[in-house]
Amino acid sequence: MQRRQAILNAAMKVFAQRGYAAATIREIAREADIAQGTIYLYFPSKREILLAVYRSMILESLEEFMARPEKGDDRTFLTSLLVDRIRRFRQNARAVRFAFTELPFHEELRERFYREIALEQLERIKAFLKERAAQGKFRPLRTEIAARAFQGMYVIFALAETVFGDGEVGRLTPEEIAEEVVQLFLHGALRQQ
Repeated sequence: MQRRQAILNAAMKVFAQRGYAAATIREIAREADIAQGTIYLYFPSKREILLAVYRSMILESLEEFMARPEKGDDRTFLTSLLVDRIRRFRQNARAVRFAFTELPFHEELRERFYREIALEQLERIKAFLKERAAQGKFRPLRTEIAARAFQGMYVIFALAETVFGDGEVGRLTPEEIAEEVVQLFLHGALRQQ
């Protein structure tokens, strides 16, 4: 696992410096300080390396988070989830920028990223919302809309800060963002009566 992660870290660095098209397996191996052939023990292609970077950053980390036994109440859980997502976006700012500046120019990669990673993350959020509605904790929801709204509420902060350099967002803590977003998601903007 350490070698796999070293390859992913090296790949993201090389992709960010050279761009996806110009990056080579040889450069990734050099950056990871391993033999070029070793990479093929873990990944069959440069495309699979890039998708694995995002799968690890987005899906695997989400699955780890969702598997934690103590989730607390829904507000606490959703707030913790958003704090985790925002921290990951900040820790992986280079990968976030790359996804939004490079992937649009690589049709197959863009489609696979969306289908295999973005939509899979969305499915996990939908499942959580459906489960809570079935338990009577949330009102009946159109989860295909509610899950996208929830996901969009935190992704926009990541884009504003990491892609567009919005300093105002950068000055906010993940906790501040998460608390307000979850409050808005769970209770709306109207004053509670």
